Amino acid sequence: MRSTRTLLILLSIIAAVVIAVFVLTVTGDDQPDTAQPPAQSGQPTTTAMPPTTPAAARPPTVDMFGNRLEVPVEEAGAALPQISEDRIEPTRSDFLTAAPARLQWQRIWDGAAVPVSGSDGPARIDAGVAAGFAHTPQGAALAAMDAIGRAYAAPAPVWREVVGERFYGGGDALVDRFARSRAETPGVARYVTVPEGVRIQPGYRDDLAVVQLAVRSKTGYAIATWPMVWVDGDWRVRVPDEIEDFWRPAAPTSSVIGFGDWKAR
Repeated sequence: MRSTRTLLILLSIIAAVVIAVFVLTVTGDDQPDTAQPPAQSGQPTTTAMPPTTPAAARPPTVDMFGNRLEVPVEEAGAALPQISEDRIEPTRSDFLTAAPARLQWQRIWDGAAVPVSGSDGPARIDAGVAAGFAHTPQGAALAAMDAIGRAYAAPAPVWREVVGERFYGGGDALVDRFARSRAETPGVARYVTVPEGVRIQPGYRDDLAVVQLAVRSKTGYAIATWPMVWVDGDWRVRVPDEIEDFWRPAAPTSSVIGFGDWKAR
């Protein structure tokens, strides 16, 4: 089936470059699970506080799994006021898994779900491109999820600007590959959903953060890993030397123990 192949390509994208794109795999037994979300694993996490909806926002909606999404008037989303004092302290035991302050998920361009916070960015959204993510593990994870969501949800020519500014490496070849993927998978943005879990691998450094996101599949979960690099004052997705690695399958797993809960409450 064409839909099976297209969604499989999507999840592959996320997995390989190590930045979970929240795209769900649909391959025979691995179809999107539309049942009620499974019980939490019990892993201690920091739960985001109820977000403040931007002024004049439209009524909220949900993603395909029933997770709350805010719907700003601006199709490209709305950044929140930033309070750096609210960032997670490095001394906390959940420094690499805790959600940022005032986290909310927004639906952009009537499709993808992307996160914004009131502590770790993005600080601004200019012409559809988000920027100003905090130099923290939370900022790296937010930037990873935002980049892939906008690369698939944004209209032309905005998505090309996103790929050019939010990804490091790849050049024109990466843009061409994204163009082909978008053409082969129309409407795929709706499969960019709120992840089941988020974490940054141990060994986080100021110049490199390895972000992992867990998304739901029929047989459990799939984990995508994305390296994020700090370049020119912001986090960017590090593109592999072999661009096709970006489209390899995510790693299956049966549990999200050890991941942080980044769902809005």
